[in-house]
Amino acid sequence: MAPPPRDRITYILSCHNVPVTQAFYPPQYLFYTLIYTKMNSKGCKMMKLFLLYIVVLNTVITTAAETTNNRILLSSVLVGTALAASVSGNYDFSYTDLALLTTAVLVVNFPTNPPVPVQDSCTAPGYTADPLLGCYRVVTSDTSFVTYDQAKQACVNDGGRLLLINSEAEANALVAILRTYAAGGLPYWFIQGTRTGASLTWFDDSGNPLIYLPSTVTSQNSLTSTRLSLTLQLGGFQYEALQPTTTSNRFVCEI
Repeated sequence: MAPPPRDRITYILSCHNVPVTQAFYPPQYLFYTLIYTKMNSKGCKMMKLFLLYIVVLNTVITTAAETTNNRILLSSVLVGTALAASVSGNYDFSYTDLALLTTAVLVVNFPTNPPVPVQDSCTAPGYTADPLLGCYRVVTSDTSFVTYDQAKQACVNDGGRLLLINSEAEANALVAILRTYAAGGLPYWFIQGTRTGASLTWFDDSGNPLIYLPSTVTSQNSLTSTRLSLTLQLGGFQYEALQPTTTSNRFVCEI
């Protein structure tokens, strides 16, 4: 195919505000020349439509794998808006306009690290996640009775400990859960809390005083009742101090 006449090349370059000389046509404008030879007499507007169509298509294809649909849509709207303004107003893009448009598209589509999914930490068998209680497990049995220390060791074997109640809200949440369980045997639910002798201070497994205790603890004055339990009452609950040898078939663990 013969190259386009010099007047057509001149028209193409002037369409894009490129200074024209008779002696030299920069190689970077050869692409415009080749496109023009395939187009009809609609001239500059059709050329801009075609070139910007290529820009939009390339942007969508190259960024689809690394961006969200919203970001692709935003960049397409951005380029489309510039296109519409240019064509409807017979406006030619300057180098500054093209640089700004390209920068905006690149910023919109710049790949970002995807959000790290929040992993469920309550994955131990038999354990359930709760907004207040955390990751807990209710243990009941119709035939197996254990002491407080044995229940504590069972929780340790799971990688956890007896449930530590830190507020009245947590206690009420636990009571609501425990009422759904029907287990025979003693009414005591072992929870975290021990003391030494007749001390009025109860401690958690880390040796810190318990953050929460109800106003009264049954058998608090017994010198040998050094293990803590929770019992369900009509319309509520109470804490009860038990002897280390007292057994129950109910306790609650947490991880």
